[in-house]
Amino acid sequence: MNTLHIHPRSAEVQLVVEGRLITEMTAETSNGLRRVIKNEIGPYQMMPFYQGSIHVQYNPDCANVTFVSSFASEDPGTGQVLDGIFELTDGVISASFGQSIADEDINSIRQAIPATIALGVKQCLERCSTRKRVL
Repeated sequence: MNTLHIHPRSAEVQLVVEGRLITEMTAETSNGLRRVIKNEIGPYQMMPFYQGSIHVQYNPDCANVTFVSSFASEDPGTGQVLDGIFELTDGVISASFGQSIADEDINSIRQAIPATIALGVKQCLERCSTRKRVL
């Protein structure tokens, strides 16, 4: 799973050559509200990600995926969403989440945020673990 991220200076087009990806993106609409666009893309299908949109891609299968990403800029930039949020001060984070995260839990959340590539969503990991046991 390529964790939640943005490219502040470029749109991205992702083309799957082999395998399958699930993609999700929040896109800003004209009235300022956001909408989620979710797709499943397979061989020779592509997905555009709008400049500045929060997006994620993950492999739902236990097979390899080969894909090509292309950007409209030589320097698209990449911002990891959760890293960026949790770099802020504890008070700002707590207030932004409506005090639903206790101050004493913020640091443990910071430490649990994975690097840019995460192991995957729970359902995929369970499916791959089951498949490995059967094989």
